[in-house]
Amino acid sequence: MRLFNLFYLFIMVLISHASFSQARSFRDFIIAASSPTNTKASETNFKTAGGKDRFETEEWAKGWALSRGSEVVKEGYAFNFDYERNELYLKKEDEDVMIVADNNSVRRFVIFNGTDSIRFVKSIAIDKTNKVFFQLMGGSTSGKIALLRLRTAKALPVNKNDYARNFNGDYSTQYRNENVYFFVDAEIGVKGFEKMTRDELLKLFPQHQAIIVKLVTSKKNIDEKTLAAFANEVNGL
Repeated sequence: MRLFNLFYLFIMVLISHASFSQARSFRDFIIAASSPTNTKASETNFKTAGGKDRFETEEWAKGWALSRGSEVVKEGYAFNFDYERNELYLKKEDEDVMIVADNNSVRRFVIFNGTDSIRFVKSIAIDKTNKVFFQLMGGSTSGKIALLRLRTAKALPVNKNDYARNFNGDYSTQYRNENVYFFVDAEIGVKGFEKMTRDELLKLFPQHQAIIVKLVTSKKNIDEKTLAAFANEVNGL
């Protein structure tokens, strides 16, 4: 009986330690994000700060984030993502203050943009710092292959001689989007590209010729939807 009590106590200590570690990671996520020393923690109007050229949505959206300690941040928060700074923003529903999340404390997150679930993950195979968020377009990061997209928003120089902007008094910053795609494959490693044709895809993945021939009907550049379908098909999704 005494041995059983000691074993039970040992198990309880392990569980308490694990719970404390998770709670601490969750606490670090919130503290790092809402620290008063963070100069970016203030209210933002997404429409006038760049709109959908810079942010995932022009309004706060529902979503969830997974912390480093596997705690889910969801209830009571709204979300958005800044493609210029590669930062996750949150807002407590009962407060009018923006929170800038600490990238080190976030493992992955999802933003619900209308009917779409926009999934963001990290990839140490691409980014050795493990701080950059990529959009998971297709496949699985734990499966055979994943298709990731790195979207960036770059501010354009203001043309002070632009008649239309001078006439309308519109001097807000405008942005240009750039996309780079990555196949992260268990066999070939990482392949980055901006565009991909059917012949290039066949050369890259000859072992999946049957899937490629079935899905890709044109020799021109393959669109995102088809590339995502290919990655899903390889993974059996």
